[in-house]
Amino acid sequence: MQIRANGSDDQVMRRSGATQTRDREHLGHNFRQENRNSIYAGDLGLGKDTITLRKQQAQKKALKLIQDAWTGDRKVAQSITDIKAKADELQADIEANQEIINQGELQKEALREQYGVEADSQEQKDLELLEKEADMRRLGNGPDGVQLTEEEQNRLKELKDPITGEYKVSLTEYQQRCLEIDSSQSVFERRITAAQQQIEEGYASIRGIRIEQLKHHTMVDAQQNADEIMDQAGKDAIGMLVDEAKDHVDETYEEQREEAKEKAEEKEEQEEKLEDRREEQEKLENRIDARRAESHKAEEARREQEKKAREDSELMEDMAEAGMDVAGSSAEVQAEVKDMLQKMKLLDEDLKGAAVDEEL
Repeated sequence: MQIRANGSDDQVMRRSGATQTRDREHLGHNFRQENRNSIYAGDLGLGKDTITLRKQQAQKKALKLIQDAWTGDRKVAQSITDIKAKADELQADIEANQEIINQGELQKEALREQYGVEADSQEQKDLELLEKEADMRRLGNGPDGVQLTEEEQNRLKELKDPITGEYKVSLTEYQQRCLEIDSSQSVFERRITAAQQQIEEGYASIRGIRIEQLKHHTMVDAQQNADEIMDQAGKDAIGMLVDEAKDHVDETYEEQREEAKEKAEEKEEQEEKLEDRREEQEKLENRIDARRAESHKAEEARREQEKKAREDSELMEDMAEAGMDVAGSSAEVQAEVKDMLQKMKLLDEDLKGAAVDEEL
């Protein structure tokens, strides 16, 4: 049914156009939203600052391991250098003390020549036995010390009391002076012995350090640990990226779910509005139909009134032509006349119809 739009219809049409515009915008939004279903790594906020900080911390930790190992090795190397330097100093002291001892030996040899003592004389042998006994007291008579033969022990008892240590025989001037030189030499000999012991201890420490270095491989272990730290930092960075990507996916999914929900609510609201518009349009059409029906009835009533008026006018004319006082006739008389004329008219129509039938 074609409906001509009045003022209300224009309003409905304008609202419909606005709704279509919103629908087109909504479709465009949906199209753009569909293009967001794919997730690109470039769209992710991958926490570059956090990852960079984690890598820098790992690099700092790895570098510290290597620096600590290097510093430790340098300290060990410096310790070895210091020990060797000390050993060199001690060796120099030993050589200096040994030189003093050697000078004493030259002095004793000069005294032997001065006093005319033969190298194989008993005086010389007794001096050497007393010197050997002094060495035994200083160094001990163990396996590494000075060992006296039985003959030497018996001769020593003849020369000295083993308990008091006093000489049983008188020493010659040569023997006394040589024993004095030996006494002064013993000081330097003790210094040499102490220095040699320190040198041995120092090199024993170096050997221990070398053995520990072979066991631990400090720099190699530090480098390996540094590599492991950097490798773990890389794995942690990847894990952070994966976690952040998951969070981004979850957020994107939540946004899409919310947008889908809003879209559904929007669609439902639009459908409700469309339904309201359809109802309003249907009511409008019903009102228009009712008005048209009323207008049709009014037109029929008007036509009926016009027909009745014509008939009344014709009746009045007929009555006037018949010499009837139309103006003075009562309404009742006029009605009877009208009824009679109607019947006569119908009879005339019937007669016309009968004539036609006879002609046929």
